[in-house]
Amino acid sequence: MYRVLGRTGLRVSRAGVGLWQAGSRLWGTRGQLRGVREAILRALKLGVNLFDTAELYGGGASERLLGEVLRETGEDAVVTTKVAGFRTTVDSIVKAAEASRRRLGRAPDLLLHHWPPPFYVDVCRVVRGLEGAAEKGLAGYIGVSNYPQPLLARAMECTRRYEIAVNQVHYSLGYRVAENRLKPFMDQHGVALQAWSPLDKGALAGKTRADNMARRLDPVFRAVARDGELQRVLGEAAERLGVSKAVVAAAWLVAKGAFPLVGVRKRSHAEAVAEAARLELPSSIIEALDRASERYRTRWGTCYSELRWSRAVPGPLQALLFRYLLRGI
Repeated sequence: MYRVLGRTGLRVSRAGVGLWQAGSRLWGTRGQLRGVREAILRALKLGVNLFDTAELYGGGASERLLGEVLRETGEDAVVTTKVAGFRTTVDSIVKAAEASRRRLGRAPDLLLHHWPPPFYVDVCRVVRGLEGAAEKGLAGYIGVSNYPQPLLARAMECTRRYEIAVNQVHYSLGYRVAENRLKPFMDQHGVALQAWSPLDKGALAGKTRADNMARRLDPVFRAVARDGELQRVLGEAAERLGVSKAVVAAAWLVAKGAFPLVGVRKRSHAEAVAEAARLELPSSIIEALDRASERYRTRWGTCYSELRWSRAVPGPLQALLFRYLLRGI
C-alpha cells in the first residue's frame, strides 16, 4: 500500500486524498465541510497518509480543516500544500507559506508553486522563494505544480540547497498528455508525479451529469463521460476485480508510477482511495486500459500545458482575478 515519494524518503500511501472540494464554490461545497471531514477521518483509519491541499482551496478552509482533523486524531500524515502561482517574489512566497503553516497548525511536508509564473518572471525567483520557505522550517521539501517539461528543467537548474521533489500535474486515463515528454523527463530525474483530477472530475467513476461548475467548465469531463469504449473497458475491469470504476482508474495511475490524489466528499470516496492504494492491476487490464485511452495521449495536445494562460497574465492581475472572481475555488 505504501512506497517512497520520489527522492524525499517519505513513505506514503500509493494513492492520496485531494482536498480541492473542501469549501469550494466550483464543487458546490461552500460551507459544507462535514462530509469532507468524515472522508479524511475514514482515509486515516484505512491507512491513507498522503493529503493534498492549497492556500486557494476554499479560501483557506481546506488547509484549516485538514489541520484540525490531524490535530484531533494525532495522526502523522504527509501533507502537500501549494502557494498560488501569482506569488513570484521570495517575500510573497515565504509569507504565503507562513499563512499555510498557521492554518494547518504545522509545516507541510511539501510546499509547491501551484502554477507557472508569468513569462516575464524568471523561474529561479520562484525557486528562491520556495527554498527560502524551506530554510525557515516552513516545509520539508519543495516542488512545483503544472510545470511543463522546459519550465521544470529550468526550475531544477535553479535549485541550490533543495531539489525539486514533486511536480503535481493533471494525469488520468482521459488526460495522458504528460506521457509524451513531461513524465519521461520526470522519471529520468527522479521527480515524483502527483496526479490531480485522476478521475477527471468523476467521469472515470461513472459520472455523466455536469451538476456543478467544476464539471461544466471541463471539456475533459465531457469527453470522458461520453467515451463509450473507455467506459466499457473500465466497467469490465471493475466487474472482474469486484471494485468500482474509480478504484480501477486510480490504480491504473499507481501502476504507471504516479501518486493519484483523489478528491473526496464522503466516506465512500476515502474507501476508494484506500482500495486503489492496495490494488495491483493485472497486466492484461493495464494493457486494455492503455489501448482504450490511447487517443488521450494527444487529443489535448502533445506537450503538457495546463494553466498555460497564466503565463500571459501579470501576477497582480492574477491575484485580483482569483481573489475577486474565484475566491473559494
